[in-house]
Amino acid sequence: MFELNTKRLIAMTIISAAVGLGGATAGIAADFDIDAHWDMYEQAVVTADAEAWLDLWDAEGIQMRPGMPARDYETLKALYPENWAKGSGVSEMNIQSIDFEVAGDWAFSRGEYNFIIQPEGKDVMMEGKFLTILKRQDDGSFKIYRDCFNMNAR
Repeated sequence: MFELNTKRLIAMTIISAAVGLGGATAGIAADFDIDAHWDMYEQAVVTADAEAWLDLWDAEGIQMRPGMPARDYETLKALYPENWAKGSGVSEMNIQSIDFEVAGDWAFSRGEYNFIIQPEGKDVMMEGKFLTILKRQDDGSFKIYRDCFNMNAR
């Protein structure tokens, strides 16, 4: 049974490649580096660069933070420059994409993150997980379309 399913899977893969069903997705995935995307996100947060952070978002992007109503791009654009004017409060941030899939003009990234904040002068490590949907832009890049995250329990 296993051998038959393996042969069937190999045949379907070859057929898909021959008719071009997998080629476009593979090319898009090869052109997009999710780790570099998250590196830019980390850098923007740590340096409180609201403009760079907002540039990672699609114009129809929605952020779904824990315990808060969803916020659209226009709300983020109005809040973050003012909120980060004196810094983000984050001294270090690490984002790790565990799963990354591209399906045509959409990409999905699931992962874990941690960051250090310094309330009252003490380093506090915060950890959580995320699921982000990215949308392909006209120039071929991907930007955050939906972002949902939450903190791990302590």
